[in-house]
Amino acid sequence: MRQKYAITVADIEMNIICDESQEVVDKAVSELDRQIATLCSSAGHSCTRTEAALLSALDYSTQCMHLRTRVDELQNFVDNADPTGDSYAANLLRGENEILRAELQVQKGTNDALLQDNAALFQLNAKLTKQNAEANARADRMHDQVLSILTEVRELREKLASLCVDTREPSATYTAEEPKPEVELTPEEVALNQKYSQLDVEGVLQDVPKGTVPTPAAEND
Repeated sequence: MRQKYAITVADIEMNIICDESQEVVDKAVSELDRQIATLCSSAGHSCTRTEAALLSALDYSTQCMHLRTRVDELQNFVDNADPTGDSYAANLLRGENEILRAELQVQKGTNDALLQDNAALFQLNAKLTKQNAEANARADRMHDQVLSILTEVRELREKLASLCVDTREPSATYTAEEPKPEVELTPEEVALNQKYSQLDVEGVLQDVPKGTVPTPAAEND
């Protein structure tokens, strides 16, 4: 709605009629008045208020020209992106883009979960490897001890035989095997082990692009 305003620019009072609000008019008048005052008070310039107003108008005209050029460039960009002007197709593309973004977020969450499981599996593998190594070392020590005892028994039997002393056969405990040590796992490790026990790891790795499979860092001794 067009309204009438009384304004003062560079001490010149005038009435204008425009469609702008009071706030916009006051802001424009204040900015123009400030620029005219600056031009008139600049050192080394003998500029009248009329000349300052013309220079300000020239400056604003130049800015408007640059803005129109920029608007035309943006409009050309939009037209080239959608030369048919089909807003319906553009909305469909935007909708499809949002769907793809949502799917990407879901895949990202799945990938983060797999990375966490992968880290847990590496820790579980390291734990099992350590326990297996300790069990093997223990078995080797016991094997050496049993061999040493059997050697001593055989030597004693030979000595007793040479003295014509009857001896009995070694008891069954000499050949009994020590039970295999049980690996203690937490409930979380048991669930994770069951989850991936039937997973075709080699098939999964073949489908993964090269260079994307993380390599676990070597454990410090």
